[in-house]
Amino acid sequence: MTSDHIVALSDCRSYDQAAVDRAVAEAARAAGLPSMTGATVLLKPNLLLASDPIRAATTHPAVVRAAARAVKAAGAARVLVGDSPGWQALSSVAGKTGMQDVIASEGLLWADFSDPVTVDLPGGGMMRRFELAKAVADADIVVNLPKLKTHGLMYYTGAVKNLFGCVPGLRKSAFHLRFPGRADFARMLADLYLAVKPAFCVMDAVVGMEGPGPNNGKPRDIGLILAAKNGFDLDWIAAGVIGYNPADVPYLAVAAGDTRYGFEPSAIKTVGEDPARRVVPHFQRVRVLKETDFFKRHMPAWLHRLARNLTVARPFFSDRRCVRCGACVKICPATALRFEDGKNAPLVDYSSCIRCYCCHEVCPADAIRLRRLP
Repeated sequence: MTSDHIVALSDCRSYDQAAVDRAVAEAARAAGLPSMTGATVLLKPNLLLASDPIRAATTHPAVVRAAARAVKAAGAARVLVGDSPGWQALSSVAGKTGMQDVIASEGLLWADFSDPVTVDLPGGGMMRRFELAKAVADADIVVNLPKLKTHGLMYYTGAVKNLFGCVPGLRKSAFHLRFPGRADFARMLADLYLAVKPAFCVMDAVVGMEGPGPNNGKPRDIGLILAAKNGFDLDWIAAGVIGYNPADVPYLAVAAGDTRYGFEPSAIKTVGEDPARRVVPHFQRVRVLKETDFFKRHMPAWLHRLARNLTVARPFFSDRRCVRCGACVKICPATALRFEDGKNAPLVDYSSCIRCYCCHEVCPADAIRLRRLP
């Protein structure tokens, strides 16, 4: 057993800064936070959208502050914070999420994620290159700061999915259009992890999100900070804490079946809190849909599309809740949404909708429900 496969779990029941500092420092030490002497370190929190931290859609500023202090203690010479929100300007996201205060008070710098650079990945399982934010490629060390949440497409989002924010702006939508199915999107995410190569991960699971995540679910107390060198290891343990069979998380299944990702569930060692004793009872998870390759191979394409249309949840919009902000229309990779006079919420062309749930992910008004046809 090497320290590369340790997942540390520290008890942390509130966002009191002293408590978070202690928990992050404890977990980081136990999981083997590497030396960062003289390095430029990029902290990558989840800044999905302009959301108050109490809604649990974004990494809490207390965790980002504690992580910044931990990497400085490890010798970092320069610490940046960056992410690429789904559709909003970073300036509005920074203020609402509390990141601006952390950066100003801790002497950190914003990293510009708008400038892309091509990163080659000759050893990828499906992808051979990515366009990533230049700040990600330029950093000496990337420290990944995910939030534990449910996710409509991947069922769960944590360390690996959080790195999708390293893809600048609306370029993320193109990946949903290119890989509309769960399995292929999961393979892309696993390759993206290899391209970004985070050196360390610290997860905010003090309060997570249950129900229809990653934005419109409900906060749920979990009371943990988790840390690991390997994001697949961390996600395997964290997914189990909220009651998933981790093998049902699509990108974990991909990584477990391919040695290129350096992931072997049986090699994981946990320290600190016992994850089996910290499983959250009755956590509201996204229902896992079992799709078999047999039906895809042997069912005619038109019939497979019909079956998928009937069995896979689709977005339904509330005309009463919709605030007509246009986020869903802007981000939809399939251009399946449009506004019409006389109706508040957009109309959906379900024949074009690819069920990526980007609209649901960015809706600030909780105006979208994901449901199967009755």
